[in-house]
Amino acid sequence: MPLTQEKLIKFNLFQQNEEQITKDQLLKLLEYSSNINSVDQFIKDTPSYPGSTDKISRNELARAIGYTLSIEGIIMDQEEISNSIEKARGNEALNRREQEAENSRKVYQFIIDIVSNSKGKFIYEESVVKNIHKLFTADLNYLSNAPGKYRDNFTPTFGVPRKTGLCKTESEVQDAMSRYAVWLNKDNTGSLESNLPIIKAIMAHYYLTEIYPFGDGNGRTARAIEALILYAHGINNYCFWSLANFWSNHRDEYLHNLAMIRETCNPIEFIIWGLEGYLNEIKRIKESILKKLKQLMLMDYTRYLLNNKNKKKIKINNRIVDFLNVLVNSKPMNIRKFFLQPFVAPLYKNVHAATIRRDLKKMIELQLIIINPNNDSKDEEDKNIIEPNYSILDKVKYRV
Repeated sequence: MPLTQEKLIKFNLFQQNEEQITKDQLLKLLEYSSNINSVDQFIKDTPSYPGSTDKISRNELARAIGYTLSIEGIIMDQEEISNSIEKARGNEALNRREQEAENSRKVYQFIIDIVSNSKGKFIYEESVVKNIHKLFTADLNYLSNAPGKYRDNFTPTFGVPRKTGLCKTESEVQDAMSRYAVWLNKDNTGSLESNLPIIKAIMAHYYLTEIYPFGDGNGRTARAIEALILYAHGINNYCFWSLANFWSNHRDEYLHNLAMIRETCNPIEFIIWGLEGYLNEIKRIKESILKKLKQLMLMDYTRYLLNNKNKKKIKINNRIVDFLNVLVNSKPMNIRKFFLQPFVAPLYKNVHAATIRRDLKKMIELQLIIINPNNDSKDEEDKNIIEPNYSILDKVKYRV
């Protein structure tokens, strides 16, 4: 039977279907949740400090803002988003798209602040939902929308395919939101939903999209509440907004699945799909962190070679160390173009070509770099790609 307003405000769709979960579904729920916790623990255990892995978090934030806006049909790349954030910090005037991005940044910062400032268990209140919506839609003048206030249009249509709102009066919206806040703070000790916060986060996201309390910005607000629940439970503090990336990457399937829950009142497959997607997202973040760690370790190893060059009889110099420091922070590129980079060119400004060849030969012999042919290029001078050789870290053995 399709979802109704009466069924919605009970906020028990997961519990209603929990007893009918198949063995295969249960195993997937537990497997994905266990793997998420494992990857999440690795991320938590990895230090983050200015100039290091915090750059990954900043990039992920720009990525998440771009993805959540793209679900709403607002297309901005990461560079545009990063630039808009910098303009806002400099109190420069923002165009409409830049304001959309800056509003999203403020929401994520708001989540960090309210959770960090809470004492003990975080308490969910209607005012938190309203503040998130207010931040998302401030200074944008959406039609029939008042930032932070419930809608006064009680015949809204939304989603794909289009559907009408289940809450059709002001009192129904207010009642649903009051009950929603109670449900957010409720612990059902015997339920998977309570024991696995990511399930509750996904359900909180779904329920808010169905209540549809605001004139506009409901989807963004729902995904932010989802991120808030993850952050409040200490899940992926590094990039707690990652699930929004998955929904956006699969926008059509995401919107279809939301519509199907209304028809079936069964969210189990949607939750399993979301868990799998979230796992893939944080695995990608883990790989980015591992790459950064390898960059740091390769530079440590290079400095070790420099500090022990007389003992080891290895002819390495400070110029090679500086060269590699630039290389590990660069994308793989044509070797000729790399030598023209602002921080590389000065290293070889007053040296003979033979010195360049000698340095490259030494780095290749020490397996610090890899030079591979660029088979996609038709330019004879663009045939070789240079990049760091992180595999040397697996071969180096410590000797007492």
